[in-house]
Amino acid sequence: MATTIDFESEVGFIWDVDGVIVDSPHEMAWRLTAELPEWGVKKGRLDSEFYHDYVSGRPRYEGSDAILERLGVYERLGAETDATKKELLERYCIRKNELFGTLVDEGQFEVFESSVAMIVVANEKKVMQAMASASKNAKRLIMKITREQVSKIAGKHCECNTLYSVFNVDASGMAGMTKPEIFAFASRQLHELSGGKIRYYIVIEDTPSGIVACNDNGMFCIGVRRIGDRSALTDAGADIVVDDLSELSYGHLRSAFLETL
Repeated sequence: MATTIDFESEVGFIWDVDGVIVDSPHEMAWRLTAELPEWGVKKGRLDSEFYHDYVSGRPRYEGSDAILERLGVYERLGAETDATKKELLERYCIRKNELFGTLVDEGQFEVFESSVAMIVVANEKKVMQAMASASKNAKRLIMKITREQVSKIAGKHCECNTLYSVFNVDASGMAGMTKPEIFAFASRQLHELSGGKIRYYIVIEDTPSGIVACNDNGMFCIGVRRIGDRSALTDAGADIVVDDLSELSYGHLRSAFLETL
């Protein structure tokens, strides 16, 4: 016998940010920093495939370490001890973050309008929602999406100050947390804020590692393919895979989830 629930009050949405809501300049910042003379990575080595496989969706230091290790920077600069590697890692992250901030301030990022539209519809339906990104810069990006932009995308006036104010929980950039832990934290926050009503979670992710993190928490997952094959997201365990959320209406998502109960 199928379980009957009140979808709008018992289901929370958890959104990854980079690659799902925005195409941020993270990849550009990581790449341009690596190609500076100080680090000496040849152009083309830190490409989109490398970024997606080893950096995207991971905490800053983990992604940075992958770049410096796998692209031979530690070896080239003679960093043989943990202490010297840590010092280089810290410098690289600081330089990348400075460049990232400049790119954001210049507006060099794309907003995925279909994702914003889904967030707005879910908000209108009183679904509680969380941001859950490994990046500490997620808030900075989402706050750049103004009321005017949100209203234009939604085709109606929206009361939010920025898209950020639509979210009930910000679980982004949690120090020392892995992606599964970030999702778990977001779910606990939504559960508590709802007075214990929210018991189910739908995660919107774009990376295989993020989908695995979702499955680790027993959550329903929508995989948004921005790069690579759809099969990578399906194989990781996504319940639904789309190239863009314009392919999936709120009603369709609701029905697909309820069919799994």
